[in-house]
Amino acid sequence: MHIDLNAFFCTAEQIRDPSLVGKPMIVGGAGHRGIVSTASYEARALGIHSAMPKKKKKKKCPQLIIKHADFA
Repeated sequence: MHIDLNAFFCTAEQIRDPSLVGKPMIVGGAGHRGIVSTASYEARALGIHSAMPKKKKKKKCPQLIIKHADFA
């Protein structure tokens, strides 16, 4: 059995805030040295991917929405 959790945290944020649906977004650690935990499929289409340093992602996609992980 395979479960695709590639965009799980982004999907959870989109359920909580439907205005995020269809927009490039990431969920990741805080601070300028944080990394991307997960990226929405819209962000992936723009070259953003998991484990990318957050500093690099803003150069690729200035309109990127950044949410911090909420494990609760």
